[in-house]
Amino acid sequence: MTNVKLVGQFTVRGKENDKPARDEYTILSATKMENGDYWLIKARIQYGKNDLTIPMPLQVKWAGETPVITLDNVTIPGLGTFSSRVVIDGSMYAGTWTHDKVGGHMFGTIEKLPE
Repeated sequence: MTNVKLVGQFTVRGKENDKPARDEYTILSATKMENGDYWLIKARIQYGKNDLTIPMPLQVKWAGETPVITLDNVTIPGLGTFSSRVVIDGSMYAGTWTHDKVGGHMFGTIEKLPE
């Protein structure tokens, strides 16, 4: 999960008839931390008018050999507080997200970036 881009879409619960919005996350690096299931993920987050790069300690749970990136009320500076579950399956991802009282689904593909 180093030097990859998650390119996809997200929906908003209650607005299922709206076209999904595009979002993009670039994972520059992912390093296992010493404390439990946490990984330090340096990510560039792009959605709407937001574009920022930050390191985040995120919990990664495992369903067998499948990683699930897990956020429980994690505050991302400049963006707000989020919860989510994102399943990584080969070159695809899918999950759920909440931001305050808004939430929905997210899904897309994982692309390896050139070195």
